[in-house]
Order: sequence, then C-alpha cells, then structure tokens
Amino acid sequence: MTKLSRTTFFPLCAITMFWAATAGVSRAEDDTCSPVAGLLNTTAEQELFYASPGQGWAAVPADGLSLTTPEVRLIYVTREFFLSQPRMGAIAVKTGRTIAVGEKDPEPVLKQIKLRRLRQAEFESCRDERDEKDPLSFRGKVSAFEYDTFHDYGYDASDNADGRSVTQFHTKYVGRAGRCDTRTDSTTFDAPLRWDWRSNRSQFSFDPKVVRGGFHSQIIAGLNVRRAAAIGSIGLADQRVEIIKYRTNAQKIACIPIRVKLNRDNFFIRINDLEGAPGGSRLIRAEELSRQLRR
Repeated sequence: MTKLSRTTFFPLCAITMFWAATAGVSRAEDDTCSPVAGLLNTTAEQELFYASPGQGWAAVPADGLSLTTPEVRLIYVTREFFLSQPRMGAIAVKTGRTIAVGEKDPEPVLKQIKLRRLRQAEFESCRDERDEKDPLSFRGKVSAFEYDTFHDYGYDASDNADGRSVTQFHTKYVGRAGRCDTRTDSTTFDAPLRWDWRSNRSQFSFDPKVVRGGFHSQIIAGLNVRRAAAIGSIGLADQRVEIIKYRTNAQKIACIPIRVKLNRDNFFIRINDLEGAPGGSRLIRAEELSRQLRR
C-alpha cells in the first residue's frame, strides 16, 4: 500500500467456505433461467434461488438456508428495469464463514483470500490481449491485509506479489453505457454531489459498512498502526471472491449459476451486481444481496 488513489483523495479528505462457483453466464439463447422461470418476481431487481434435493428450486429465504448437504446449487437472477435493450454487467460473489468462538483468527497479513475469475469467451472483446494486467482468466490468492486495504480504504495495490494478484484479478467489462471502459476495481464514486461515496471497488469489501457507504478514511487509518486497523476480513475465514460477467437476455434478465461447498458452519454468500439499479434509477446502486448458509 502506497499512496492515496487520485480519484479518492478529495472525497476522503472532505469526510472523515471452501467455495466454488461455475463459470456461469446467461445468454439470450440458453436455458439457464428455465429452472426458476415460474418463480421469478417481476418487480424484484435481484433474486437468489437454490436447488432443494428432491423438491426442485425455491427462493433462498431472507434469513438464509439451513442445509443438510455440504454443497448447494444456486441461481442468482438480476433484472433490468432502466434500459429497453439487453445489456452487460458483472457481479462480485463473496463467500466465507464467521470464525467460531475459540477459533484463532490469523493476522490479516497471514490470512489468505482466494480469488477467481474464469474465462468467458463471449466477453473477450472487452480487453487488450497485450495487457498483462488483465489476463483472460485468473486464479490466485492475496493476503487479507492487501485485499482489505485495497477494497476497504482505496489504497493503491502494493508493488509485490499480493499487489499483482489483486490487480490481475480485476478486469474491464462492458458497463451500462455499452462501452468497454469500466473496471471492476474502479474508484469513481457513484454520486459525490449526493454524498454517495460507493464505487465498484468498495463493493468487493467484506465490511458491510464499506459496501453501504464507501471507503473508510485513509486519514484515520494513517493515524493507527496499519496492521491493527479494523478491516473487513477480521473475524472471517475461508474467504473467496469471484468475478462473473453477464449479459441480460431478451426478457431483460440474467440468470447466473453458482455452486457453493461448505466445509464448516456459519457460511455466507454476498453478491454485488456492479451494474444493478433498483426500480429503474441508475442514480442508485443496487444493494448487496447477503444470505447465511448454515449446516
């Protein structure tokens, strides 16, 4: 972590599971939405469904799932209200578990977060083949310290292996405007004139406060020992993050399959649609969809 990113400097000065997801993407011609077609709420901007053994598909309750198996198949559905034509976007899928009472929580510099972005051939046009910082796919890991200072505070990536991992994990994608000029780690604030300091990068945070309100202040963080500063990964384990790009279909929805394996209790899944807009107003970013997964 080095300097304050230029795009974040002024606003921040002004205010003080064992997990695996499929490389799913909804296409207009596929049948990804078929299993949940009869369950969709046409007024909901985003929904999450699960396959119940022997009982078909059902909506994941707001208070989460109590599972009898170590694996669950999910389908995340995002709906477009604002644009009349299909559009593209990307989601961040974050999973992990709350550390049990009596279980040791490693120091952030020692704790590892696994990162994954699988190749999706239909979206390869939104990248420069010569750009080594944006490979077609990425699998790796990063320390919780690097991950959280990058996503919770908006610090630049470090000039080391961790910094290279978090940089190569993020990627360009076609945003709501239809241009290939949006990055998943963009620090551009949603609406600074309305005091909305959220950004794409902040949506990758494991700290719900950052997801809802934007980066923590680097000024305050600088007054503390950085290693001891409160960060989003404290109290969590088995953290994994995946980026999945998508395209809405002719019905203006995208259905993205996800598979989660739980090796311990108290797992969670949190999904952030970087281009989601509830009620048709792009002036407001979609809220994080968060569900508990219990065994």
